[in-house]
This record gives sequence, C-alpha cells and structure tokens, in this order.
Amino acid sequence: MAKEAKHTNAITLRVRTPAGTVVDTTVESLAMPGTEGDFTVLHEHHDTVAQLRHDIGEYVVKGHKEYLSILGGVATVRGDEVEVLSPICELGRDLDQQRAETARQRAEERLADQQEGIDIARAEAALGRALLRLEVVKLLRRK
Repeated sequence: MAKEAKHTNAITLRVRTPAGTVVDTTVESLAMPGTEGDFTVLHEHHDTVAQLRHDIGEYVVKGHKEYLSILGGVATVRGDEVEVLSPICELGRDLDQQRAETARQRAEERLADQQEGIDIARAEAALGRALLRLEVVKLLRRK
C-alpha cells in the first residue's frame, strides 16, 4: 500500500529587523502592503520579491488574525516560505497605545512649532510611525 501524501496549507513566515526576529511561525495566509499594491500569500504562492511600503501587514494563525506595523522593507516568497526584512516592524499585540499617542502628540508639536533646529523630515517620520501604530491598535480593538 502506498503512503498517502500529507497535505498542508502551512506557510513559514519569518519577519526580521536589525533589532532581531519579530515573527518566526507557521501561518495560513499573509497580506502585505507592497509598493506596487497590496498582495496576499497563500499556500503554493509563486516565488516573488516585493518591496514593502509603510503600512499594516496581517497574517492568520489557526484562524486568528495578527497584525504588523511595517515601516518598509522587502518580502521574499520562495515556495511556502516568506521572509520579510524591514528596518522597523512591530507586532500589533506588542504596541503600547499610550506610548504611540504620546509620540504622535510630540511629533505634531514639533511640526507646529517649526523652531530653528527642528528636523522636519525626522518629525514627519516620527508622526507617520506613531499614526501607523495607532491604526494597528485600533484594528486590534475591533477584534
């Protein structure tokens, strides 16, 4: 009797930043914010490399959605393995709403003041990060 092949719809997801590994797990699906448009990775997805934009990523583990705050990077899909390399990426469940709100307020104040010596690009980047984190927190509250 021939052995029956074991079928799985599992995808290995690894998300890495310069600070370390953020995610290393098996997922059912993954939705990412590509610079050329959002894309979803399912079992047996074709191999691809995609540049990521600052936005929210989402993956499903055992029917449960998890969210990522992604600040750019690259996603590489090879077979049923996805590797994401990002300068900054955080798990939604690890985000602190109060800290993000404080960072948003601080960045908005710096941009409103426009005092000499204020790095406008840096303040705008900080504001963007804070707003993205707050959006992820809002998604988690809806669950």
